[in-house]
Amino acid sequence: MAGHSHARGLSLVELLLGLAIGALVMAPLVAMLRSASAAAPVAGARIALERDADFALERIAARIRLTAPSTALIDKPSEEWLKPAVYSVSAGVLVEQIGKKTSPLAEGVTAFGMTVAAADSEQPLVTVSLSLGLPDGGPNTTASATVRMGSAR
Repeated sequence: MAGHSHARGLSLVELLLGLAIGALVMAPLVAMLRSASAAAPVAGARIALERDADFALERIAARIRLTAPSTALIDKPSEEWLKPAVYSVSAGVLVEQIGKKTSPLAEGVTAFGMTVAAADSEQPLVTVSLSLGLPDGGPNTTASATVRMGSAR
């Protein structure tokens, strides 16, 4: 019969060889997926720390802008610069206290400070720095903001 053609399928050896080559190609991808899934929680924790630091700095910066400027900042401790608001760190928590109202701004605080530049100008520049970290030695972040005192008036 001249019109018949034989369709030939894959032999078992060819099929096994194809599967082995596919496995060799996929092996590095599995390792990359494992490392990516292990890095995701660390990246998420870092993003959360940066978000907390940004929130706290923006809140303090807003208070600095609303505070009447003073040229006598160098003679006062930084805790008195923004009265009636007081910012302090207690057990790793940055706390804002206005009168009797206390609000936590950030957790995991490892360092907090305020410094003044150009204290002799009518509107001094205040630099706020904040470092946050996880207690297990995981990710950490440091952020700072420089704000002109009384600039919102």
